[in-house]
Amino acid sequence: MKERLAELIVCPVDGTALELRVWESHRVELSDDDRDRAGRISVDPGLLSHEIVTGVLLNRARKILYPIHAGVPRMLTYPTGVAREFLRRHQSRLRQDLPGFHAPDREPPTGEETVLRTFSSEWVNYDWDGKTYWNIDPERMFASMRFMLDLEHHPIRDRLVLEVGIGIGGIADYMASHEGAEMIGVDLGYAVDAAYRNFGRNRFLHIVQASAFAPPFAPSTFDFVYSQGVIHHTSSTITAFGQLARLPKINGRLYIWVYSPTSEDRSFLRRSLMKMENALRPLIWPLPESLQRIALLPIVPLYLIHQNLLVRRREDHYIRYGWREALHAARDRFTPRYAFRHSESEVCRWCREAGYSDIQVASGRERPETVPPGFTIATAVDGVRTDETK
Repeated sequence: MKERLAELIVCPVDGTALELRVWESHRVELSDDDRDRAGRISVDPGLLSHEIVTGVLLNRARKILYPIHAGVPRMLTYPTGVAREFLRRHQSRLRQDLPGFHAPDREPPTGEETVLRTFSSEWVNYDWDGKTYWNIDPERMFASMRFMLDLEHHPIRDRLVLEVGIGIGGIADYMASHEGAEMIGVDLGYAVDAAYRNFGRNRFLHIVQASAFAPPFAPSTFDFVYSQGVIHHTSSTITAFGQLARLPKINGRLYIWVYSPTSEDRSFLRRSLMKMENALRPLIWPLPESLQRIALLPIVPLYLIHQNLLVRRREDHYIRYGWREALHAARDRFTPRYAFRHSESEVCRWCREAGYSDIQVASGRERPETVPPGFTIATAVDGVRTDETK
């Protein structure tokens, strides 16, 4: 974590500013380009020149502490395994320096502990290798995301941007490195550890573990907020949407991509997969990870056959699956507890009701051949915030 991030985070319980206590850090040399970028966005380069490995963020009024563990601030509002381990490991120091402080102890949102477990298993076991991003190569993924976010017409250079649901962090790193944004990447699960391990050296990428139901940022903070394929996996897509819709500034943008009720009806194979998912997902998601793996064993070879023999004959940009990639794809379809689907008209209505205008859908723009059809067949909506009172 960089000290700069402490200026942007607030307590997710009551929205107040937090006090930073650094216990372990190391100095990082900034390049001339880093200093120039910091100057353009009016950030003191000194706030980017130390990497905080261990520490706490404090809400003094409520006596709440949020751990900074392994370089990542842990901003969930309920007990977690990481928070318990942090308290155990540093109990002597906490008793001496911060008597009476405690980790957040609220009840988790409905079903979120299950979502945390499922997606942590999915992404922690799918580390970045620089060769694949889902079922295409990284270059194709980055180009596709550039189109979906409409960066040609809405550049994000020197803008403050939030990605909700960063997974292993490759897209957020691309946005900071190649599109020139100052990025904050949030994820509910322990994929943040893989993201930090792979991309934490990026001076303009900040990584946070937090919930879409309680994002640790003040309203009207960001120039652009986007979430691709995430909030439909919460217990209430519209509630998560409402929290994210508060975060862009006036004239800032919001982009949401969620599953569509029509996208799974485009082929016999998709309809068959949907029927299989509806039958198996309620049986698989409650299982512990070891049993989930066993349950998925008969399904993984189907992904290998489809990706390596069927799809790649037609589309040369799709990568060849190994067992790791096939298991990851099977996990994503069959292990989430929630996987809601929402139409374009529904999400457009949410945007209007939240004070957004200039609303557009990705399916209404001409899709380049380089962008796989699955990106635009889903529901992808963006708009500009023009009314902060809603």
